[in-house]
Amino acid sequence: MAVSAVQSYPGQVPYYKNSSPTFPFISVSNDSDVVTVFPEFLGVPFDIFSSTTPPPATHPWTIQIQSLAASAKSLGKPILLQTVLTRDRMVPRTVIVNGALTVDSKWAPGCYDFSNASNKSTGDAYVRYVNWLAKLFNPKYYVFMIEINLYYESCGGASPSWTNLVGIHQRAYNAVKSANPNIIAFPSFTLETIYGHTLTGFDQSHYLALAPLTRDRFGVATYPYGLRRADGNFISPYDLPVDYLSRVRNRNPSEPKMVVTETGWNSDNLAIGAPGSCFPQFLHSDSSYQAAYMQFLIFHAYFDVFEAITWWSDRDLITTASMTTCYPAAAAPSFVECSGDIWCLAVNGARQDANGWPPAFSEVVFKAFGTMGLRQYDGTAKPSAITLWQRFVRLPVAN
Repeated sequence: MAVSAVQSYPGQVPYYKNSSPTFPFISVSNDSDVVTVFPEFLGVPFDIFSSTTPPPATHPWTIQIQSLAASAKSLGKPILLQTVLTRDRMVPRTVIVNGALTVDSKWAPGCYDFSNASNKSTGDAYVRYVNWLAKLFNPKYYVFMIEINLYYESCGGASPSWTNLVGIHQRAYNAVKSANPNIIAFPSFTLETIYGHTLTGFDQSHYLALAPLTRDRFGVATYPYGLRRADGNFISPYDLPVDYLSRVRNRNPSEPKMVVTETGWNSDNLAIGAPGSCFPQFLHSDSSYQAAYMQFLIFHAYFDVFEAITWWSDRDLITTASMTTCYPAAAAPSFVECSGDIWCLAVNGARQDANGWPPAFSEVVFKAFGTMGLRQYDGTAKPSAITLWQRFVRLPVAN
């Protein structure tokens, strides 16, 4: 039973933090057997790892990543480390501005071309990065390529670039094992993509494309709440078929044990739009939906002998008010219509930093994981979620 310690911090850099002074790893100790760490919020310093020399001890990234590792290790619990090279877009790149660490999420085009010889250094740097982090964190589990099948789905399928990415994957796997052969190493896949974004489907060709990816476990990131029923409405937890989590191994029993690397369900409605064009229940949810999904998840993970599950995150990423409010449209750079409300500023920042998406879709992306926590943004427990979760945390851990 694993949780992360990730929250959003409007106006700060980086915007998302994995363990912060107000939400440190120690605060998740009672809610986890395993602590999940996502270093991607510090970016990947490709320039540092373009060289075979170790990262400079005084570099701002080195200082922060070592602090993150020390904080995670201080709990004395096994670590589930997760890093990403690309989904359909590349991981943010670490940038130093006036001596301070920040990240650049737009440094590379979407569907990065790994078959281009001039981009080879990116893969080389990532392999060194993975090896260095494996030594630093010495995790029990290392998901070294988060949601890699999103690249296959979005970027042309079986292309030369995909073939090269598979090669980088294999080198990264070997890099983890060279750091410590006992680390359980594997990529994660988005389950909804394997199912063709349907409740009952299975995209066999997509699944077969994942066969060359070496893995010690079958890791899945799953967020089914965005699927739709036949009538076009978003599903509820009660729509999930009994084989939703086990379908891959039911059809392919030679697959290794399952690990749910990320999952969750919001406890509040997701509202989008400005007043006057507001959809207060664009995606309906409440605490009973969250509890029902957790019951489904834990029952089937227990019944089907999953090795681990990570609930994202221990606390809500954003406040309930920001999740359920339709904020006014505000114009950059002053955003005067927000009257200084930091969450209004954050939502409008997401709307305007749309990466080519419609502003409304960008708002959905901003809020999509907003109130999944076992606890509210301020750490207050959600009884409907925390009670069942902690009951299983307290069970003996299998070796």
